[in-house]
Amino acid sequence: VAPSEKTILNGSYPVSRPLFFYVKGEHLKSIKGLPQFTEYFLSKKVSGKGSKLEKAGLISMSDKERAAVLANFKAGKAVVVK
Repeated sequence: VAPSEKTILNGSYPVSRPLFFYVKGEHLKSIKGLPQFTEYFLSKKVSGKGSKLEKAGLISMSDKERAAVLANFKAGKAVVVK
């Protein structure tokens, strides 16, 4: 199976792996700038289509999925993306 966005997203390419980004809720209150950094990381500029991370090989979430994750983060909800 050749590596491509399609084969990675559908799980048929066996060598890909997810990017995990963990932020403890308690740290959001105690580490200055962490909420802003997390929002920045989830922005289209950083992790969206055409971003530097995508150019480095990250297969980004769709704009719709990323917006939902960002909205949940801003609402203080736990966020899990598969």
